[in-house]
Amino acid sequence: MKELVRLRMRPSRNKKSFRYMLDYRDQGGKRRQISLGHANKRRSERQRYEKELELRMNVAEPISMRLTDFFQDSLLHTKGQIQTTTLEDRAKTMKDFTACVGDIDVQAVRYEHGERFIQYCRTQNLAAGTITKKVKQLKRVFQLAEDRGQLDRHSLRKLKPPKAPRRKILVYTHKECHGLCGFAKQYEEKGSPIKWELLIRMCLGTGMRRGELLNTTWRDIDFARMTVDVSPKKNREDTYEWHIKDTERRTLPLTAVLVRL
Repeated sequence: MKELVRLRMRPSRNKKSFRYMLDYRDQGGKRRQISLGHANKRRSERQRYEKELELRMNVAEPISMRLTDFFQDSLLHTKGQIQTTTLEDRAKTMKDFTACVGDIDVQAVRYEHGERFIQYCRTQNLAAGTITKKVKQLKRVFQLAEDRGQLDRHSLRKLKPPKAPRRKILVYTHKECHGLCGFAKQYEEKGSPIKWELLIRMCLGTGMRRGELLNTTWRDIDFARMTVDVSPKKNREDTYEWHIKDTERRTLPLTAVLVRL
């Protein structure tokens, strides 16, 4: 049976003595290290045993289910906690992993299955960056299951994704920016209902993401202070529920040209 609480020794600052401490993860999966304040081994073992019992009373037993059921259960647990696009990407990764290793019992997943999955992704001609993203998603799913008590220490913990080179950052010249805005304006003049020039200039002037731009409302614009507020949205008549990536709510400055537009 997996040991939930470990007994460790913490040396004093002068390295001449030590105290025992308990090392464990709480119900939320957060690591805790609590000093017992003494060096009595028998007493420390008793305290470790008591903490072990306390945790086991509230920790679910490891589950046994097929990968398809396990992944479906994981999606149900995380739905509403992460963005829809992230959830969809994670579901695709789960589907690919099952296609690679088969619909085996989740308790049977081993490190070599992770290595096989990386090779499988390579045969699909996926970029190194995409494979890295899939490996991180997969490890996150198994880590959450471990935190919930559904799994013991999962075997994909040390799985390393392939190294991906950093992408070259493309910087538009002033001439290219001017050309983009010019074409956007011509497109509007032909009858497009979308204010393309404003969207492009907002993107160039503020660095806002596409989703942030498309979820900006007039309420987010402060004309007096010349700012735009990047804020989450709720389900209303003029908006639908939307959350900022990484919950990064912020206020950005606007130029005089953008305010005028």
